[in-house]
Amino acid sequence: MITVYHAKNTRSMRVLWVLEELGVKAEIKSLPFPPSKLQPDYLAINPTGTVPALVDGSVQLTESMAICEYLAAKHGPSLLVGPDDPARSEFVQWLWYGESTLMTPLSRMATVTRLGRKGADIDAVLDDARGNAVVRLAALEQRLEGRDFLVAGRLTLADISAGYPLHLVGLFGMDHLLGPRSTAYRERLRSRPAYQRAISVD
Repeated sequence: MITVYHAKNTRSMRVLWVLEELGVKAEIKSLPFPPSKLQPDYLAINPTGTVPALVDGSVQLTESMAICEYLAAKHGPSLLVGPDDPARSEFVQWLWYGESTLMTPLSRMATVTRLGRKGADIDAVLDDARGNAVVRLAALEQRLEGRDFLVAGRLTLADISAGYPLHLVGLFGMDHLLGPRSTAYRERLRSRPAYQRAISVD
């Protein structure tokens, strides 16, 4: 049995979403956030104390997109774009866009907000992060012209990668930064039954 360690509104949401899309059963162990402080015995599973973590027999993984790729390759390649597919290079580009390009400013905002500090320096960091998010979301808006999904004309891991930072945009009250295509795209993702089941896990 696959075991996934999860905390609500974290990157582990991606893993639960992939499991739901593939119809794969797993034991979900929900942790308080941040688990590194509130669940110290979890450090034996993942020494960084972050979520997600996956244990599948002898396989242990702790990077959300690595877990998603592992699950898709093992249980359902429909979420992947194969090496011989003409869309492969675009798939790889947008797969990592969600985790690196979009997540970078949002992670910075989450960290600063969680610390709860005030002051001009903090405001400057937040303003810079918002500015970066605007530019990066504009690239997503451009990509979605004439497309329902990012690559290959169907849902892939690239969409699941991007779907999580778009979830954070809503949590941070920044929906006004989304263009009309990005807004409609996020609603398409949110309307998927697999997404709804994943996001409902506490």
